[in-house]
Amino acid sequence: MSGGPRSPRRLWLVRHGETEGQSSIRFHGRNDVRLSDLGRAQIRALAPLLAGVEFARVVHSPLLRAAESAAILATACGVPTARVQAEERLREISFGACEGMTEAEIEAAFPDFWRSYRGGGTDTFPAGEPRPTFVARVQGAIRELAATEWSGDLLVVSHRGTTRQALRALLAVPAGQPDEFGVELGSVSTVREEGGWRLEALGLLP
Repeated sequence: MSGGPRSPRRLWLVRHGETEGQSSIRFHGRNDVRLSDLGRAQIRALAPLLAGVEFARVVHSPLLRAAESAAILATACGVPTARVQAEERLREISFGACEGMTEAEIEAAFPDFWRSYRGGGTDTFPAGEPRPTFVARVQGAIRELAATEWSGDLLVVSHRGTTRQALRALLAVPAGQPDEFGVELGSVSTVREEGGWRLEALGLLP
């Protein structure tokens, strides 16, 4: 006997909060900086937007700022530790020699690169992870996650770059086409599966 139609599934994509390394103004990719007090407050303030949602799982980047954000939200939403897991492929891109720098510091240290980057001539930072490699690993992880068997809602906590690539993968944005997925620190975006994935909310803040 077959069951009725499956309820639409949703993915909740959260960007971690502000960090001790000032992620709001600095390029932290592989730098493993912790949440600041402000960042913890941002994530705690986000919890009411998720209130009442029964998450099947919480999946997060292994970097400290994402792991701590995930732990705060899992506790607030009553998700058992056994259903909270790290996914290595959700790490932020490596900014290589520019890790931890501000835009002004990068421009001063690598003027030719910065000019090319701002003009769209390159998207790979000096000694950093090639963007095609980053895109492939993040989008591969998200597509694999979306294809696994789970019902209801799933929470993914990571970074700006990984959240953007997750949205691009799920919403089938063609490679090379620009998007407006500029998610802020401590924000949540949701996509719903209804004959394909559809954007439900983008960059919600408390």
